[in-house]
Amino acid sequence: MDDKLSKVNLLGQFLAASRSEEEALEMAMVISRDVLGYDHAILRLLTGDRLLSRKWIGFPREAAELVIRVGEGISGEAARTGQTILVEDTTHDPRFLTGVENCRSELCVPLRYNDRVVGVINVESDLPAYFTQLDVTLLETLAAQIATAMETQRLREALGRAEKLMVVGNMASSILHDIRNDIHRLNIAADLLERGGDDRERTIRVAAMVRRSGENIYSLIEDIFEFVKTGTTTLSRSTTPLGGLLLPVAEFARSLAPETVEVTAAGPMEAEINVDARRFGRALVNLARNAVEAMPDGGKLALTAFEREGKLLVTVADTGVGIDADKLEKIWEPLYTYGKAHGTGLGMAIVKKIVTDHGCAIDVASVPGQGTTFTLDLSPLQVIPSSPVVK
Repeated sequence: MDDKLSKVNLLGQFLAASRSEEEALEMAMVISRDVLGYDHAILRLLTGDRLLSRKWIGFPREAAELVIRVGEGISGEAARTGQTILVEDTTHDPRFLTGVENCRSELCVPLRYNDRVVGVINVESDLPAYFTQLDVTLLETLAAQIATAMETQRLREALGRAEKLMVVGNMASSILHDIRNDIHRLNIAADLLERGGDDRERTIRVAAMVRRSGENIYSLIEDIFEFVKTGTTTLSRSTTPLGGLLLPVAEFARSLAPETVEVTAAGPMEAEINVDARRFGRALVNLARNAVEAMPDGGKLALTAFEREGKLLVTVADTGVGIDADKLEKIWEPLYTYGKAHGTGLGMAIVKKIVTDHGCAIDVASVPGQGTTFTLDLSPLQVIPSSPVVK
């Protein structure tokens, strides 16, 4: 007994660590057969007032697929009472429902978790009085482990759903906050326009306010769409000069940045890469926007392409506030923001996913107070070897 019980207890740890309920139930059947030596075993889970078969060995299909109601048969009675039932001779028990041909003895144990029955495990034999108190102990131990594994998996799934809801809730809160601020600015702009007048400078300032608010709202919507479709969208690749990606991003950064921020782009712009230009451009735009926002007091943003050891690399480097070492790994997490008063917190998660979807790699290095550099390895996208021409 001690040997079998030790094995069941040991294997129970693997049951609890199963990645899914299906895997746990499959392993339980393996334990029943290979460790406990039962040739006929079946697991039925409780759904409403019915016991439905999930896994079995040695049972004919018609018997295994039999739907048993709570209180019906030996299995149904075990589910109703929550008590183990040992039948030494099925021919003398009116509750017996035919399962294994020529079955003479049956042992049924409820799967219980916190005094709640979630199913039963049933073993049968063609020999009378085949099961003993030893079998009762072993099967009750296994049943407890199965129930715990099922509940653990249920809790994992519930936690996963809660985390998803939290992500959605946090994202919605952040987005609504930013949109509300932009709508407030648009209302101010409308009030200023209603006053009329010939003040050209004021008109330019109001137009810039409207444009900036519109761009912010558009950027929020783009982040949401990109985040939602990430992982499911098929890349629309085409051969694109590297300059077709970097130069528009540099122009965008210049339009976004104050005069105190210098933006440069350099490298082999004629090098051709096979890329989904719109999506990869989105990733670079997110990096450039973050870089500009990291330099409230001015600085330099450099987008640089170059070759090193046969690899085509692109760096997006700023001289901004930098990121603390213990925060670097967290920047890729959805909804994580660092040193920003607004934004969805999706930007860097989107960057990471787009880059990895293309088969590329991205690294980050940062020194607080000196700046941050993102390095992208575009070698998997390269079509034609580049030459070190600077533009």
